[in-house]
Amino acid sequence: MARHIYVHNPFCARKCPYCDFYSITDHSCIEEFYKAAIKETELIGSVITDKTGTNQLTDASGKDTVYFGGGTPSVPDSHLIAELFESIKNSFAVSDDAEITIEVNPSSVREDKLEEYLKAGFNRISLGVQSLHDDVLKTLGRLHDSKGAVDAIKKITAAGFTNVSADLITGVPGETLEGIKQDIKTFHELGVKHISTYSLSIEEGTPFFERYSKTLENLVSPDDERKMYHGTREFLQSLGYETYEISNSALPGFKSIHNSSYWNSCEYFAIGAGAHGYLGDMRYGHKDDVISYINEMKDLTSKDYKDFIEGRKNDLVSLYVEEMLSKEDKMREVPFLRLRTMEGILLDEFFKMFGEEFENVFAREVEDNIKKGLLERKDRTLRLTRSGLDLANIVIEDFL
Repeated sequence: MARHIYVHNPFCARKCPYCDFYSITDHSCIEEFYKAAIKETELIGSVITDKTGTNQLTDASGKDTVYFGGGTPSVPDSHLIAELFESIKNSFAVSDDAEITIEVNPSSVREDKLEEYLKAGFNRISLGVQSLHDDVLKTLGRLHDSKGAVDAIKKITAAGFTNVSADLITGVPGETLEGIKQDIKTFHELGVKHISTYSLSIEEGTPFFERYSKTLENLVSPDDERKMYHGTREFLQSLGYETYEISNSALPGFKSIHNSSYWNSCEYFAIGAGAHGYLGDMRYGHKDDVISYINEMKDLTSKDYKDFIEGRKNDLVSLYVEEMLSKEDKMREVPFLRLRTMEGILLDEFFKMFGEEFENVFAREVEDNIKKGLLERKDRTLRLTRSGLDLANIVIEDFL
């Protein structure tokens, strides 16, 4: 029975202009933050049972996962990362065959840090490359250049990591499909096993929103963006990468188990300011405020944490309840999550979870989208067609 744990490191060297994830560039409280994160980990460990968050019905892999995201987890000293992960291993009894991922950036990855990550037990690296073309990197406001990214991959593999993922952003003004293909080819030649390709999203509150919210479609038309998406996917497949989710492709045996747990409706624990979790009927979060998080963890007791995760306490400063889910809410989340995957909705799994047939619960939505050519039945699955992939958000919204 697997557990999944997400750790949010909110510290970055510089805020990227397109990013709306919670991050800060003031590093004066890094050590205090990691002490607070260890305290939270120990609190969780002191109140959970051997079944809490173990995903008996929803977990396909049966493997524990821990994912350090951010922010940029390679910014803090590696000993802080190692100490927190040691606490997680002890508090959650993480299995020896678990998938343990840390996100790193080319500008902050060093041989000594990689050595300490490996020694601590990390076995998967997710590298935020975004592009191997310097003009695109400049547009995205990244701190590294193409050479720095290639050198980072070489350092990672030389350190002994064999499970390496790299991110690309597509649909950036000035970017071309041929350029993306060149990047993917280079990744393949360097031994990258997993590639995430995210279409540029303009988020309110970011510098890119001010810069591009009214002009992006003039610079990169929706038709060009879709051609880029499908061309990228076809090229990945020609190199042996299987696209298993809208934005993620992997060589055989290297799918992200942690990210797959989200799409499988698994429960997961959250640690750190800005982190979000899901336990039982509760989706919960930590406010985007490092100082509030540090201060709350200093005084929080095991009883406080137990009362919070069991729904008896919701007046905390940093921790908060996002939503309490009914059975109907959970059923509606399945298409929201599973239609992102190439497998689609597994009808037998849905029945196992809820005791109801998906096509009875969502009869109108299923039939309407099949008639439109956006959904297709295959054996005991429902999945997006090629046309459906281009209108995925519209199809998913129909089920919500």
